[in-house]
Amino acid sequence: MNHRDVWDRYRDLTYDDLPESVVQVANQCILDWFGCALVGSREPLADILRNQFGHRSGPCTVVGSDLKLDAATAALLNGASGHALDYDDTGSRTGCHSTAPVLPAALAVAEKTGAGGKALITAFVVGVEVEGRVYRSMGNDHYPRGWHTTATFGTFGATAAVAHLLNLDKEKYEIAMGLAASHAAGVKANFGTMTKPYHPGRAAESGVNCAELAATGFTANPDAVLGNQGFVQAASNGGDFTEDLAAIADDWLILGTLFKYHAACHLTHSAIESVLKLKTELDVADLSSLTITVHPGLLDICGIPDPKTGLEGKFSLRGTASLALQEFDTSNPATFVDEVVGDERVQGLIPKIAVETDTSLTHFQSRVEWVDSAQASHETFNDLSEPVTDLDEQGEKLNRKFLSLCDLAGVDGVSEMTRLEALSQAEPVAL
Repeated sequence: MNHRDVWDRYRDLTYDDLPESVVQVANQCILDWFGCALVGSREPLADILRNQFGHRSGPCTVVGSDLKLDAATAALLNGASGHALDYDDTGSRTGCHSTAPVLPAALAVAEKTGAGGKALITAFVVGVEVEGRVYRSMGNDHYPRGWHTTATFGTFGATAAVAHLLNLDKEKYEIAMGLAASHAAGVKANFGTMTKPYHPGRAAESGVNCAELAATGFTANPDAVLGNQGFVQAASNGGDFTEDLAAIADDWLILGTLFKYHAACHLTHSAIESVLKLKTELDVADLSSLTITVHPGLLDICGIPDPKTGLEGKFSLRGTASLALQEFDTSNPATFVDEVVGDERVQGLIPKIAVETDTSLTHFQSRVEWVDSAQASHETFNDLSEPVTDLDEQGEKLNRKFLSLCDLAGVDGVSEMTRLEALSQAEPVAL
């Protein structure tokens, strides 16, 4: 199986091809993303982007505002807002934040073209499945090199979703993906700044532009993903990926979606959960030291040693652990602001917290050792790498999270939830 086989398979996908579980998780992704985007649209970065690009009028909704913009710009702004809190989902099998770059692109083009809810959901699933298959062909060094995969893989996913909505034929679909290979970019050096959430916004915008340009007859090399000096060769140690793609040919990668219940980098969550568990058994006032052991790869992602701002706090194992040790609610996005992370109580505990590494751990595992004043050691292990199997229970948790986010955004959560639940049946999609 090669990339063109993948494009062909998902280009022809229909809503009736989707298993019930896939539709259920897709709707959960949509609900969760909207909650994050509503609150994210209140962030300073969203204000800056609206001020910079809000003059580009069109038919597409910008979440959290009265603006109506062209599809590409709406995708950019909504993509950035949806990831502004770093509270949106992660794909355990897509190698990136799956929804953040794909859904805003699909939403904008569905609204522009008058597509229905089932077409939107199908296109969204297509995007997630395609970005996951690009991930599986990239070898093992794309992310460690410094690439932000939500920006890179997400560009291909967003392009595939829009190409599906536009019903591009085989030739134009492949050209759109080839053009996406020249758009896919974003580096981890910008984590902890406004540019990180800009990445999925830019990927969503690129997805709209790549597919729409291909539809008009614009040209690109259809082998620019896989071919000589194409994206895979240029950005990874890719090698032969055919067996990997064949092994997951019949899998639904969207079912590997992991949802967040702490408003920080997902790779801090295992340690946060461990700290909260130990905190129920031990007295913070009696803490002598806390050691968090994680995979060494986390140091380049959420290893900011001395966070001072809210954004830095989201990407700091030491900072998030200190917040969890205090009475600060890490599930509340309002915790990750400069005033809270800079609070003397949070800053005062950070020197007691150390981070060590162990290559035998996965990125979603942690060991936390709490040493009390008597030098007695208390240790716990946590693993958040597997998606839940009870989708109804997951849905209930996400409903509670959504209502909480709506409260923060100052909107009626019940009516918003009702509206989104009807989205899949809408003809056409209306936001």
